[in-house]
Amino acid sequence: MAEPISSTAVTGSVFSVALLSMFPGVEAAVVLGAFAGAVVFVLSSSDLGLVAKAASFVVSFIAGCIGSGFMSGLVAALTPQAVQVPEGVGALLAAALAVKLLLWLIRKADNPEELIGRGRK
Repeated sequence: MAEPISSTAVTGSVFSVALLSMFPGVEAAVVLGAFAGAVVFVLSSSDLGLVAKAASFVVSFIAGCIGSGFMSGLVAALTPQAVQVPEGVGALLAAALAVKLLLWLIRKADNPEELIGRGRK
């Protein structure tokens, strides 16, 4: 049986995504892709607490909405010419990778010599 708090959170999130996609100028595919990418990121991050997961979800969702065009263009550039990548796919990838990439860069910034002087001794 699902917990009442998780059911309420899922219902509220789905309602918010549906409401946001009704605004003019906002593509439903981008909103749903960013939502799915944020969910994938949160479900794959087991080392974060609940507040950190909630904050990461919001940041990931926003990054997916903003970076959808860039990421779909990047994927289209890496694939053969006949493939067109929709912005919804770009939003999914941007949302799933944005926070993960930032956390990786923060960990690497703690020891900058590892990045700069890799081959030097």
